[in-house]
Amino acid sequence: MEQRVTTIISHIAASHHEMSRILEAKRSISTQMAGIANDIPDSHPDFEGLSMLQEQALQLTKNITAYLNSLANLEEAIAQQTEIVMKEMKEPEDEE
Repeated sequence: MEQRVTTIISHIAASHHEMSRILEAKRSISTQMAGIANDIPDSHPDFEGLSMLQEQALQLTKNITAYLNSLANLEEAIAQQTEIVMKEMKEPEDEE
């Protein structure tokens, strides 16, 4: 039983590692976009019009929101999987 739990934990750890790599890539993109948005002048921006500026700002907001939602989903997945593993590890102690 312990071998099975150890195997499950190693698979979960590998899964979390891959999810964290994906989130790191999203973080990098969001950070770069935020830096670009920070460079936009506060007054009289010279773009293709106000609608283009609003569209880009909306896209930036969507990307940051998606990144933060991904972090929340990762945290929830880790918590759920850790709870399952802890229950599995506790059961053999109860049986003895």
